[in-house]
Amino acid sequence: MENPDLKTILLEQAYDELKVICTKFQDESGATDMEVKILLRELARVYEKDIDDNYDIDWEV
Repeated sequence: MENPDLKTILLEQAYDELKVICTKFQDESGATDMEVKILLRELARVYEKDIDDNYDIDWEV
């Protein structure tokens, strides 16, 4: 990627950090891949509501 902007860099860092957190959670709790995916989806739903309200984003594809 040539000359990424700050937002892209921060998104990549957040992705890397979430991946580490999820892996550690899974190792310590014994959660399955599906349980981690469900947890992430539920968290995304919480933030989608906030983002929808603040930025008027339509998540439908």
